[in-house]
Amino acid sequence: MNEARIERLLRGAIGKVGLALKGRTVLTEAGSGYFSLTPALAALAGADQVYALTGDSRYGTADALASETMRRAGQLGVSGRIQVLRSRRDPRLRRADIVTNLGFVRPIDAALLEQLRPEVVVPLMWETWEYRREDLDLELCHARGIPVLGTDEHHAALDTFGYIGQIAIKLLHELDVEVFDSRIAVLGSGEFASRGKATLEGAGAHCEVIGLETLAAHDAVLASADALVILEHHNRTGRADIRRLKELNPGLVIAHICGAVAQNDLEACGLRFRPERIAPAGSMSATTAYVGPKPLIDLHAAGLAVGEAMADAVAGGLRGIAAEKRALERCEFAQGFHGRH
Repeated sequence: MNEARIERLLRGAIGKVGLALKGRTVLTEAGSGYFSLTPALAALAGADQVYALTGDSRYGTADALASETMRRAGQLGVSGRIQVLRSRRDPRLRRADIVTNLGFVRPIDAALLEQLRPEVVVPLMWETWEYRREDLDLELCHARGIPVLGTDEHHAALDTFGYIGQIAIKLLHELDVEVFDSRIAVLGSGEFASRGKATLEGAGAHCEVIGLETLAAHDAVLASADALVILEHHNRTGRADIRRLKELNPGLVIAHICGAVAQNDLEACGLRFRPERIAPAGSMSATTAYVGPKPLIDLHAAGLAVGEAMADAVAGGLRGIAAEKRALERCEFAQGFHGRH
């Protein structure tokens, strides 16, 4: 990793979103790869204390993830304000003011909420439409007056969706598809598919978007495609018939970003695909961190700014929806839930 660039990006993101966490205690994760940067980001922004939950996962052992997180913190001179936690019942959890919804912190359920202060706030590091019930007990948060808001990934300072097509391009290059002057079918809908298509076409691809519901009507497109990019983050129940795709085009390769596809179907049919692990519907197989650290750093800085705004509102005596509304007024990155705000 380019350590000098990463430090510049971290400090730049803090300045860009105006993040100032002095006086706050943050609970986040000690993750892998660029996700190991988030504790240092919070500490660089002035947090008095950062607790980083970790554990064993397919990305590495708890020891390895803790070591990487603290190594990065040491390089940035903030290791004294970061502690890695191994248990979701650690008594230090109760000191947190701001709790992120990142990997090892999830699920934010009744068991975890019991360990937290009643005055805690939960900023989501994504937009509210991406909410998954299994990751967060939103009803319980509302019942307890715990403010929860999302982060506006469409804000001009972030434009997270601008990286979607870049993920596709990187996956396609790994699959030996040049993109330029290649025939690329995009299976998906909404902004994910449209933004992905625009980027691919900008790189010189011949691109066509196909919806799950009309897949059977596009045999000719699929038969002649060099690759299929799966970009379906809205329809979480539909599924492509991989056996049929293999029959139509034995040389087709699959770049999977999001969408309901069974990895064992891909493996059984012998179609090449990337990345190596296919995430379930509603999650992304490759996040924006797949292409580099900047989108993740910017997004997490903005998410922490949302947390800062909610924590300020709570410190001012507001709770629940009143604190959320105050944060929405004062933080340009904050995003409410449809039907609530």
